[in-house]
Amino acid sequence: MSRDKIQNTKTSNKAALALKAVMLAYHDFQVEKQRYHVSQELILLTHWQSERLKHTHQDLYCAPNYTQGLQFLFDELYSAKDFTGRDRDLERVFPKIVKLLPKTIIDTVRLLVELNLLTQTLDHELAKTLFHELKYTSINENNYCEAYRCCNNQAQRTHQIRLTSELGEKLDKYARSSFINFSLKITETPAEMAGLSELHAFIMRGFDSFHSMKDVKGLMNTLTQRESQVLDNIFTGHERPFVIRNA
Repeated sequence: MSRDKIQNTKTSNKAALALKAVMLAYHDFQVEKQRYHVSQELILLTHWQSERLKHTHQDLYCAPNYTQGLQFLFDELYSAKDFTGRDRDLERVFPKIVKLLPKTIIDTVRLLVELNLLTQTLDHELAKTLFHELKYTSINENNYCEAYRCCNNQAQRTHQIRLTSELGEKLDKYARSSFINFSLKITETPAEMAGLSELHAFIMRGFDSFHSMKDVKGLMNTLTQRESQVLDNIFTGHERPFVIRNA
């Protein structure tokens, strides 16, 4: 879908207008990103960050109740996977999303797109700083934190943590809806026939990962507290930034 088609989609719904704004921003980011080949440095960075998250939250990651949900968060939202197909599908169905879906679901989609956009933007900035401005050729704890501080974006990082927590709680809420789960299952074949299989599979993985989890709110609170502490540790120059107190 072209930018004009997103821009010209008519809606007066407040949630839909918010989704429209972030879809336009994400579209512009994707167009700009296509000017550059996805570098091995970015892949290296996102892999390092994903493994860092798993290590910091190893106790939660290894807990049977949380493993699947954290795999979705760490591997689907904090990775260098090629999501071109999924993003293309989302743009194609955008007019139907704003027309047919309830406000609560539209807001969840908006949150997902906003978090994805922010995460990719921050990762590109960090990779550029680490490998091109500071001239490092590999990643370790010290140079990662140095580059992190050079980016000077603590407010954006704090917002990223809040968005992740909010998304987790919304996925938990709707993943328990028998109607939504039934709808997703019966629309798998139509989605594939319509060329929307990648987007549908992504949504299914998100809902499936949270469907059987218990105390998601407690999990997201723990993640938020820990990652907020890590963020503070990095920006204050703590000698062991990824060691969590009372973890």
